Amino acid sequence: MIAFCVIIEINELLMALLRKTLTKIHLCRLLARLETSTGDYITLYVRPSSFPHYMNELALQPRYSTYADEIKEAVNIKAVAHAIEVYDTGTAIYWQKNGNRYIVLPPFPITQDEISIGELDTSILSQMLKRRYVIGVVLVTWGTYSIGVFQHDNLVKSKIGTGYIHKETRKGGRSEKRFARRTQEQKKDPLRKVSNRIEEESKDYKLDYMFFGGNRLIPTSLLRECKYPWPETHKISQRVLNVR
Repeated sequence: MIAFCVIIEINELLMALLRKTLTKIHLCRLLARLETSTGDYITLYVRPSSFPHYMNELALQPRYSTYADEIKEAVNIKAVAHAIEVYDTGTAIYWQKNGNRYIVLPPFPITQDEISIGELDTSILSQMLKRRYVIGVVLVTWGTYSIGVFQHDNLVKSKIGTGYIHKETRKGGRSEKRFARRTQEQKKDPLRKVSNRIEEESKDYKLDYMFFGGNRLIPTSLLRECKYPWPETHKISQRVLNVR
């Protein structure tokens, strides 16, 4: 099962962190457990475009100053900052002064900035979990591809195919240059084939998001040849799925 989100648990001394990838079911269970916990929380939802300046403004509000330095220190940990940048979906932060401390990187972008103190507020993330998304998944390598359309948790359409690219040659001179040019053209053919398949498999669905996986170097080249996703590039996830 593809990991649904990344969650980072910070220990009380900010000296270590535990990063986990959770499925949707496990994230729901975690939220349910946190909702039954006692004590005050500061809850933050931060859009991708609001990070990190929204975090810096936190320290300027006296009500939240008790938490501000700790939270800023946590999100500035190198591994945390890198994960937030790579996912580019914003963050949900559930933080107790002494107790639970979680930074959640959701699979889909957070669309509003919210902050509250007192009772834990999981509403925005919970609504995201309940929504019935339509998602396109494209897994592609130099030679094979798989395309799927998911409605909620169900695969409703799929296509698998292959494309052949010649192996490299050790010959030098003009032969090698001709081979390089031919290889570049041969690489475009399967990309065009995949792009056409994406359009064919997706045309009957209004996708909320599209995820790529497989060879992480291919999507940029593929999108240059692909007619379908370009008008809706905001729906293409920055996250490349780690799927064989």
